[in-house]
Amino acid sequence: MRRNAGFTLVELLVVVLIIGILAAVAVPQYFKVVEKGRVTEATSCASILNSAEERYFLKNNAYTTNQGDLDAGAGTVCTLKYFNLVMAAGGFSWTATFTRSGTTPPVYGAYSFSFTAGNSTQPYYTASNANVSQDLLP
Repeated sequence: MRRNAGFTLVELLVVVLIIGILAAVAVPQYFKVVEKGRVTEATSCASILNSAEERYFLKNNAYTTNQGDLDAGAGTVCTLKYFNLVMAAGGFSWTATFTRSGTTPPVYGAYSFSFTAGNSTQPYYTASNANVSQDLLP
């Protein structure tokens, strides 16, 4: 009696099904982790801007919207690859708004978030998308 070595079609289909289920669960989580890494770029910039703005405020008794005025030397304080930055200042607070840019569309769609800080407020983040606030921001 001769025995054939190999897998049956049913066994192969079961393996493909299991791999498909694992991929369906893992791929969205992977994209979420990648996007969170990209958001870290902007939150790190917000922290640097916060320190620079506070130093500027101590010297000038006002906040600035121009990164060139901040004490990071010539040019901008932050160079962002995945976000566009717009700064606003008024009174005793300032805001940095980060808008997602780039050719790769993010998992959460087009979104933006703002970092607000100042002399009389605790720094805080707000986002245009509730999922961004929940999943990505510190």
